[in-house]
Amino acid sequence: MNVCNYTMACTQFDYDFVDKDKNKLNELFDDHGLHSYFPIPKSDKYYMKISYSQTRYNEDISYIKKILLLKFIVALLILFAIAVFFTFYSLRPIRKALRLNDEFIKDILHDFNTPITSMILNIKMFTEEKGEDPFIKRVSQGMNNIMLLQNNLKCFLQHSPSQNTLVDIATLVNERQKAMQDGYPKLHFVYTKKNDLIRLSNEDILSRIFDNILSNASKYNKTNGEVKVIVKGSCVIISDTGKGIKDIDKAMQRYYKEQDRGLGLGLHIVQKLIDELNIEMTIKSKVGVGTTFILDFKHVDKA
Repeated sequence: MNVCNYTMACTQFDYDFVDKDKNKLNELFDDHGLHSYFPIPKSDKYYMKISYSQTRYNEDISYIKKILLLKFIVALLILFAIAVFFTFYSLRPIRKALRLNDEFIKDILHDFNTPITSMILNIKMFTEEKGEDPFIKRVSQGMNNIMLLQNNLKCFLQHSPSQNTLVDIATLVNERQKAMQDGYPKLHFVYTKKNDLIRLSNEDILSRIFDNILSNASKYNKTNGEVKVIVKGSCVIISDTGKGIKDIDKAMQRYYKEQDRGLGLGLHIVQKLIDELNIEMTIKSKVGVGTTFILDFKHVDKA
């Protein structure tokens, strides 16, 4: 405005003359648009009033806001692109290390197959030759525990689609309990069947679920404690008189352990498998008293 005052060549402004004694010089007013007053050389009576209309002022402000918004969006997109680039760049060695770690574990698990198979065959041959022996049963149960850990690691590393068939769940959980009790002669195992429970599911995955729960119920039980299995309605209830679980939510997380034993994968694997088979699981536990797992098959197809 100050420059335009001398030339009066600025077309965006309106010009007028006002009395001197009513206004202030060189001050910007925003009443009904912007305007200011300037002295006129050799004039003792008038000031020059230069005005910028409210409409044009609003249009300019709107234009400036649009430009600033556009620049902000462009800057944000550039920053986002840079962040994504550096994220992938920094994660690349970590992903490579994890992939190498998974491959290493898979190779180790594959190499375990030969000695495990050899030991199982020798145990069977010894049993056929010498007959049933409680010590051989315990060795056999130890081998079963090793195979359970191996299957847990395989399940953790890779996912294979399940093949469903009709499964007699009541009979299956009884068989898994009998197999488990051979390795824990000081525990008392109880099985109660109140009805049949047959569902369209995957027998191998169900065996893994039952083995993990029964293994925890046995390992973390007290001396001369009890492991009880009840088949009732659509539920399989597995309870123990063991140490109990302090934090049930954390117990389902990967690698979480409340005891020194184990890898912290058992219940995480169980959660993963029951989700795959659409089984509802409820856990009730009290430290020093025991834990109860309730597996509800009400959402699993009957045929």
